[in-house]
Amino acid sequence: MTYKFPQFNIEIANPTITVDANSIIVHALRTEISLSVTLETANAKLYGVELENIPVDNLDYEGEANLMLRALDGLKKYEI
Repeated sequence: MTYKFPQFNIEIANPTITVDANSIIVHALRTEISLSVTLETANAKLYGVELENIPVDNLDYEGEANLMLRALDGLKKYEI
């Protein structure tokens, strides 16, 4: 997958994505979360990104695998 973010003047192709579980911000009334992810490319470039207003079915923490799915949902709007 390739991503393009407004704050970076580059396309980020096939990154390794890491979610910072400690960065979760819960928007309880909207049933959404925001979180931080790091994208790392093969040439060791790191890009930190805040993903905001990601819809969730519930506000329970259901583990890292589920959190990664939510992060991938949040990244969809940056796919090219």
